[in-house]
Amino acid sequence: MLQSAEYARHVFESAPGMTPEAVGRVVGARVERQSVLYEPGRESVFVLTEAVLRTWPGSPAFMLAQLDRLLAVESLSTVRLGIVPWCRPVPVLPRHGFTLCDRRTVVVEAFDGERVSDDVDELASYEEVFGCFERAAVFGEGARELLVRVMGEFRDLGDFITP
Repeated sequence: MLQSAEYARHVFESAPGMTPEAVGRVVGARVERQSVLYEPGRESVFVLTEAVLRTWPGSPAFMLAQLDRLLAVESLSTVRLGIVPWCRPVPVLPRHGFTLCDRRTVVVEAFDGERVSDDVDELASYEEVFGCFERAAVFGEGARELLVRVMGEFRDLGDFITP
């Protein structure tokens, strides 16, 4: 939901067995799905670890574009973006990404695909884990400051990395 089209393209191009046509379809669907971020009356809450911001494919310029996308999304009135900074311990070790959808389903992400569940007990477990990360995260100005600092570090990296 937060990936730029180019970042999503890179993610799917690196997946085993993906054809260029399949990559195009999946990226298009992912970008289209982001339209919910702009719906009035809907709030979307995202929590990332600082490690996610620092784990980068491609070039520093590529990652700068993705971080710029995060800054733009964070500024939306319909979005709360939280980041768990390096200086805070994580409440649990994240094993994989997941998305809670309107407290009715969870999409569990793995290297080889996604799994969707509406099992009440499983959903409750993911809501509890999300709450732990949400409480550990910084939001608003704290998140923006962290994004800008990481962007500065990527700009500095660009001076040292040659193609």
